[in-house]
Amino acid sequence: MFESIVLRNSEDAGNITLGAIAEALLFYQNTRVVIGPGTLVSIAKTGNIGNVIALVKEGRLQAVHCEETLCTITNPHGAFQAHDFAVVTMIGHGDEKGKNRAERIEISLRQNGLDARDAKSQSQAFVGAVPLKSLSKDDYVKGGIHNSARADASDPATLKGLLRAGLAAIPGGYDPGDSLNAEYIQSDLGYFLFTNIDFNEVNKRRESLSPALEPLTPAYLLNLIQESRADMHLAAFYGGDFVTTTVNSALVRWRQAHLFERSSLNRQAREQFSELVLTDYPSIRDVIDSGERSFSEFLKLLDKAQKFKTWLAKTNPDQKLVSQYIEALKSDTWADKAPVKALRYMFSLGTGLADPTAGVASGAADAFLLDNFLKGWRPNHFVDDRLKRFLR
Repeated sequence: MFESIVLRNSEDAGNITLGAIAEALLFYQNTRVVIGPGTLVSIAKTGNIGNVIALVKEGRLQAVHCEETLCTITNPHGAFQAHDFAVVTMIGHGDEKGKNRAERIEISLRQNGLDARDAKSQSQAFVGAVPLKSLSKDDYVKGGIHNSARADASDPATLKGLLRAGLAAIPGGYDPGDSLNAEYIQSDLGYFLFTNIDFNEVNKRRESLSPALEPLTPAYLLNLIQESRADMHLAAFYGGDFVTTTVNSALVRWRQAHLFERSSLNRQAREQFSELVLTDYPSIRDVIDSGERSFSEFLKLLDKAQKFKTWLAKTNPDQKLVSQYIEALKSDTWADKAPVKALRYMFSLGTGLADPTAGVASGAADAFLLDNFLKGWRPNHFVDDRLKRFLR
C-alpha cells in the first residue's frame, strides 16, 4: 500500500502544487512528478525550485520535465471549424528566443517575475538535475501523443465513448447517453467534428455557476481526448498510482476501467485518515498551498517521517488504513513482550547488586531509562508529536 505515485496534474485541474507533492512525499515510498511548463513556473514563483532539485539529487523525489503543451488548434472555414491535435513548445518571448532548454526555461522564469540572476542559475540547475521527456516523439508512444489522439478521434466508437465520458465529468455538463452522435472527419481543409452535443445548454449552466466558468468548446472536449491519451501512456510507462485531473481521469477510466482503482482507493484512505485521525486539522496540501507553512518547513517534517512511511508501506491494502492505525495503537510494543520484560528485570536486579547502597531508587531509575530506550514505536508517535504540530 502507498508504494509509488505519479503526479502530472492536480486533481482539481491545473498545475501540480507543492502541497500535493508534499502529501505524496509523506505517504508514498516513491514519488514521481511530471513537470510541465505551468508547474515549473508555479514552483519557481514560490521560490522552491532549489528544494525540488535537492530532493531529486537526494533520490527522495523523481522528476521528468515535459516542456511541451498539448493543445487543439482551431481554424475557421466559413461556418465550420477545423480542429487538429498539436504539441507546442514555447521557445521564447517576443524577439528573444531560447537556443536550448536551459535558455527557454530562463526566459520563461524571467517573464514570470524572477530576478535575471536567479532565473539563469535555477534554470541551469534544473536542467542538470531533471531529465527531459517528449510528448511528440516516441518517448511514451510511437508517433507521439497527438497522432494517437487522432487515431482515437477517427474511430467512431472510441470518439463517442470519450466525448460522453468527458461531457458527463465537466462542471455544467451532462450524460448524453446513447443518443450522442459524433464524427471526426478528415478533409483537404483539416479535421472537422460533427456532433449533436448541446453546447448552448451546457454553457448556460457553466455561466450560472459560482464562479462562472468559461464556455465549453468542441476544441476543449477534443483536447480531453489528447490529454487522457497522455495520462494513459504515462501511467503505463511509470506504473504506480497516477494522479491527474478529475475530468481526465473520467476519460482514462473509460479507456482502462481499472487503471485508477488503486489510486482512488489510496486517495480515499488518505482522506478518511485525515477526517478521523486528524479531525479539526487542515490537510498538508492546504497549509502549504495557503502559505501557512513553507515547503522548507515540510522537508524538516519529512526528515522525521521515515518510520511512519515504513509503517504505511507495510499496511494491508485489503484493510482500511484507519482500522490498521487503531490496531497499531492497541497492540503490544516490542518493549512489553516477555523477553524484554525479563531483560528489564535483570537490568534492574543487576544495578542493585552492583551498587547495593543505591537501593531501590537506583534500580528504578535505571529501569526507567531502559523502558524509554526499549519503548516500541507506534504511528501515533509521529502523528501526535510531529504531524499535528506541523498542521496546528
